[in-house]
Amino acid sequence: MSKLETLDIVTLVLLPLMSGGLWFMAGYADRVKNSKWRLLWLIPVASCFLIVYVGGVEKLLIPAYLGAVILVAGFFIPKKKTRRAVSAVSWVLVLISLPMCLFNKAYRSVDYVSDFKEGFESMKAHYVLAEHKEVDWDALYEKYLPEFKAANKAHDKVANEIAWYKFCAEFHDGHVNFGSDEKTRDAAYARVSGNDYGLVICTLSDGRTVAAETDSSLEKLGIHNGTEIVSWNGMTPAEADEHNEMKQLYTFADSNNEKFFEGMFAAGTGGDSVQAVIKDDSGTEKTVTIDKLSDNYYERAKEAYKKLLNGMNVGHMTITKINDTTACLRIKTMSFDSISEKDKHKKMKEELREQILDAKKEGVRDIIIDIRENNGGSGTMVKAIGELFAPEGEHYYVTDAYFDHENKCYVSEGDGKWKTAGDVFVDGENILGDEGRIVLLVGSYSVSAADHLTKLMSGFENTTVMGFTGPLGSAQGVSPIKLKSGTFSYSSSLMLNKDGTVYIDCGTDYNADDDAEVIVPFDEKAFREIFDEGNDYLMDTAVKYLEEMKR
Repeated sequence: MSKLETLDIVTLVLLPLMSGGLWFMAGYADRVKNSKWRLLWLIPVASCFLIVYVGGVEKLLIPAYLGAVILVAGFFIPKKKTRRAVSAVSWVLVLISLPMCLFNKAYRSVDYVSDFKEGFESMKAHYVLAEHKEVDWDALYEKYLPEFKAANKAHDKVANEIAWYKFCAEFHDGHVNFGSDEKTRDAAYARVSGNDYGLVICTLSDGRTVAAETDSSLEKLGIHNGTEIVSWNGMTPAEADEHNEMKQLYTFADSNNEKFFEGMFAAGTGGDSVQAVIKDDSGTEKTVTIDKLSDNYYERAKEAYKKLLNGMNVGHMTITKINDTTACLRIKTMSFDSISEKDKHKKMKEELREQILDAKKEGVRDIIIDIRENNGGSGTMVKAIGELFAPEGEHYYVTDAYFDHENKCYVSEGDGKWKTAGDVFVDGENILGDEGRIVLLVGSYSVSAADHLTKLMSGFENTTVMGFTGPLGSAQGVSPIKLKSGTFSYSSSLMLNKDGTVYIDCGTDYNADDDAEVIVPFDEKAFREIFDEGNDYLMDTAVKYLEEMKR
């Protein structure tokens, strides 16, 4: 329950109690004459005014507000009959408001159109990648305004959330986001995800499309994990993808990441049943009819996403020994505690150094840094981690963009380049020594400061960046703004490469410049390990890679 809803309940409970109290007080005041009793008939309107001042006016509570105002008549007309009459009328007016609030969708509804316009204008004024991405603001406004108008007309919070997600996805920028609450988010994805037919479709690195997360009810049709799906409702899975509205809600900053997930939206498309062409275990093609199990494909797809993208299930910033010579450092987010940010993560760095040195005493030589799912955070934490693991010497991190404070903007020099304000370097400690090696595990959920760490460490001669894909590919600083329906954020602080070009974020080519050095094939072996055996295939591949590395 929101703060505003709580205040509304206080209004709907308090006013009838006051009206009832004043009804009885009218009789007492009539017997015991005292001019001070008149002041009591001002208390309801004063209380109501205070609540409205704090929580704002809710149109559906106007009858209740009038109920408070009408009681003022008891102040001016000190007659028992009049006072009891206005008390009764006040009761009726409050009772009128109660069902209106309970059953009307307009209750405490936000003006979603005004919200969109506010967020849109803010982003248009301050989005630092508009030139880089060649954003057509007018076209986007005309495209999405009708969706927000429809959500507003229906007082539909979920439809508003969907419209924002689609709008944000247009920018191919993981820092352009909107969110209200988890319940609304899940409802938004569920609404557009389509039907659940008991499977998800994955595309292997050889181009074959296979069933995953299969329901046991499909066994009678010859479908299980790994069964090849040749077509879905007369289309290839890639084509069927385009018929699932949920795809429009996902942000793929890098086209390589989008390609990896091709086909995963297909199995939500169709009616009460679909026809699919499969290859059975003998390799023979056959057509099967698959009935829908529910109208929520999102839940099944979400499970498949987790298995493909989740990192190692251990604590944040902990060193976990994997074998005699290798340990994993799990970094779930680029934040540590409130003190660390203030001291540029000095304390965090000391604690991490101590963990690593203790692991080395136990024979650990190599470290796998797992930043799959890392949702970003502090650049100073990236710098501190980079300093620990970098080979000795100075290593380039990023270049600051020059900000013209007089004109309140960054200065473009044309041809995709911006005026620079200075380079940032890290001074390597080489904590693992000359024999130690690092594998940085990334995925398309690695974003923002995780992108930074990827870009930084990819330049270290002792580090290999590995994943099914590179990280998300979104690196600029972010400004969140609080709207009435949720929080909207976008890239607002520009960071550059040494030559003045935009750091990491893709332009119109949808290719970020922090790709993984080693792209692990998502082949049949990887698929079986993940969906049948429940193994962490990327982690196992990284361990093997380190074991076989020549030094």
